[in-house]
Amino acid sequence: MNRLFLYILLGGIIACKKDTAFSKKDGDVRVYMSQAISSAFTDITVNRRAPLQSDSAYAFDVNAFFAGTGYLTAPRDINVRFALDYTKWDSINTARVNAGQPAFEKIPDNIFSFAKAQTVIKKGTTISDNISFTINAKLIQEGHNYMIPVRLEAADGFALNQAKAITYFVVKVTPPVYPEINRSAWTILHVDSEEANGEGPNNGRAIFALDGLLNTFWHTQWDGGEPPLPHHIAIDMKATQTLSGLYLTARQNAPSGAPKTVVVEASTDGTTWQAAGTYQLLAINARQPVFFTQTFNVRYFRVTVTATHGNTNITFFAEVSAF
Repeated sequence: MNRLFLYILLGGIIACKKDTAFSKKDGDVRVYMSQAISSAFTDITVNRRAPLQSDSAYAFDVNAFFAGTGYLTAPRDINVRFALDYTKWDSINTARVNAGQPAFEKIPDNIFSFAKAQTVIKKGTTISDNISFTINAKLIQEGHNYMIPVRLEAADGFALNQAKAITYFVVKVTPPVYPEINRSAWTILHVDSEEANGEGPNNGRAIFALDGLLNTFWHTQWDGGEPPLPHHIAIDMKATQTLSGLYLTARQNAPSGAPKTVVVEASTDGTTWQAAGTYQLLAINARQPVFFTQTFNVRYFRVTVTATHGNTNITFFAEVSAF
């Protein structure tokens, strides 16, 4: 009995020494942020929602990982806490500007939410339950350089791996995506001007804005004269469709003359027109979406160019489609 008692006592002492060493020696354990393992900077993507699309909150998970030589898993429940950390914001932006890169912007409070910043690494596990921050995809806009610095702030007394305790989430915003309406039956209802000769036999006329080819285009007249703005192209979709917007693609690699301001109208009969909005376009090759603020159940739509990049009389579209 005395020998058995001694073994139990020694075992308790050894166990206590292991626990003490594990909690006090820096080399025994480090809790770190899982998202910071490969890089401190991580890109996240938000697909912006259009006015007529349902709202969507994008959720991005963060969690903590338990690692060390003392235990294979957490010896008890470990409460971990995350927080936004802007302490290096200025130095990061200074370095970016000096390197010719755009400075990061703080994401507005009405777009971003980090409601629950605490979670638990449960006893017998190595990774905490996920918690999430959310971004409102209806309110966020393209053209910004938002960054969200999230730090693992505390781990219930356990040491943190400071080299892997913060992640800088760089927010990439993509425009809303709608499926295009099939254009195979579409025709030109009316066009005020087109180049019938100068662009060759298979180019220049309005129908080439509907052929699905970026190297062909509708171009207003330039051979023998240049009628002044405004210029319009009207489409017959051959059936009533529910329109939420248009996709407009300018002639490729031709910034001078690219549409700058367009007025869009919709019609059920091709004669009486409803205003669908005035929109600004860039002088770029990429397809540009035009989002209506209401849907239109119509057969026809018309796009009128009232201003161009370069203040030209001529203008053009490589492709016109709708969604």
